[in-house]
Amino acid sequence: MRTDHEELLAHNPVLLARCFWCFARKHGEVADGRAPPLPAFIIAAGMLFHADTIDKIRAMNFDSGLLKVVAERPDLLAGLQGRVEGAFRPAIAALQVAVSSDLLVREGGEGFPTFRALGGADLPPALRDPPRRGDMTNAARRLGAWFALEPLAVIQRQLAVKF
Repeated sequence: MRTDHEELLAHNPVLLARCFWCFARKHGEVADGRAPPLPAFIIAAGMLFHADTIDKIRAMNFDSGLLKVVAERPDLLAGLQGRVEGAFRPAIAALQVAVSSDLLVREGGEGFPTFRALGGADLPPALRDPPRRGDMTNAARRLGAWFALEPLAVIQRQLAVKF
């Protein structure tokens, strides 16, 4: 088995498309229907590809906020810029999969495109997590809620991420 086996599995565009649906769905709920912009998905992917970050945020309260994560675990910011840059291609591929499979819809407008979750309150049955396997999607939901509470510029400043 390869040493990067788990990382390769996490970079699967279908898995990330599922996470992006959860991210966009929760973001829309918290942000009164606003869809998250493209950079938010790329930042989220960089965080979702990091096991320690997932372990920290997957079970936190939705109202805790991103600043609490940064204050309690500043070490999670180490290398985040590189992870975000490395997540760019997998994030774009996952967005393409999500749009082509009708999980997300791309919307235009001023600035970056946004992506809105389609469908009901849950993923289609074939894409749902098996029991006790939803750490990444749980983390994605929390990130969606937290990213909805702040402007993208504030999130970038809190996470020390630049585009």
